[in-house]
Amino acid sequence: MKHDILLCGVGGQGILSVAYVMDQSAMEAGYFLRQPEVHGMSQRGGAVQAHVRVSDAPIASDLIPAGEADLILSLEPLESLRYLSFLKPGSGRVVTDITPFVNIPDYPQVDAVYKALLSLPSALLVNGAHLARKAGSPKAQNMVVLGAALSALPYSSEALEKHIAELFARKSDRLVHINLNAFRMGRALGDFHGAMIEAGAAPGLAARLTPWLDFQPWQLSETALGAWATFLADSRAAAAIDRIWAEAKPAAVDEETARSLLN
Repeated sequence: MKHDILLCGVGGQGILSVAYVMDQSAMEAGYFLRQPEVHGMSQRGGAVQAHVRVSDAPIASDLIPAGEADLILSLEPLESLRYLSFLKPGSGRVVTDITPFVNIPDYPQVDAVYKALLSLPSALLVNGAHLARKAGSPKAQNMVVLGAALSALPYSSEALEKHIAELFARKSDRLVHINLNAFRMGRALGDFHGAMIEAGAAPGLAARLTPWLDFQPWQLSETALGAWATFLADSRAAAAIDRIWAEAKPAAVDEETARSLLN
C-alpha cells in the first residue's frame, strides 16, 4: 500500500493541523510516513502546501512526484487547481473547499474557478465555511474538508477522530466538540456524495449539488438518500442545480427547495 496526499491552502487555514491528524493516524497504524516541512508563507496568508506520503514499505523521497498524488486535499478552491499536475491520472481525487480566499490582486473570477473544478472527473466540492460555522467555529473548516475526504484516505474514522480530540484537548473541551462535529459533518457530506454515485447519479451532477446541502454530524437516513437519488435522476435536475449556482447560491438548500426548482 502506498498513498500520496498533497495538502494545500492558504496560511492560517490549518494545513498543519490536518497534517498532524493524518501523521499521527499513520504512525499509530504502523505505516511508514514521510511528511517534510510545510512550504509557503503561512504567517502572511500566502499559498501553503504539504506532501504526506504513507506506505507499508519504506519511502525513499519526501516529495510526491508529478502525476503520483492519490488525493489533493485543498482548503481553498484556487489552490486545488494550482497543484493538478501532481494528481494521478485516472484515479486521483480532488477534495476542496469552495470558499475563496482572495489574497492576490489578480484572483480569477470565482465562477471560472468553480467551472474548472466541476470539469474534473473526480472532484468533491465542500462548503466547509458554512458547515464549520454550523459546528461552532469558522476555524473548523479544515476538519470539515478532512471529514469529506475520509473515503479517499487510508485511515479509519475512529483513528482520525482520536487524534483530532488529542490535538484540540490541549486547548479546551469545547474545541474538541466543535472540531469533531465539523469532521463528522464533512464525513456525512462525503458519504452522501458516495451514496449518490452508487445510486447512479452522474459524478459531475452530484458534485454540483453537494456544496449547497446542509449536513448534520451523522449520516442521512436511507429515506433521505433515496429522495435525493430520485431528484438527481430527474431529467430536469441539472437545470435546477444550475439555478442554485447561478441565482441563489444559498448557504444550504433542502430537498423541498431543490424540488421546487424543477418547476
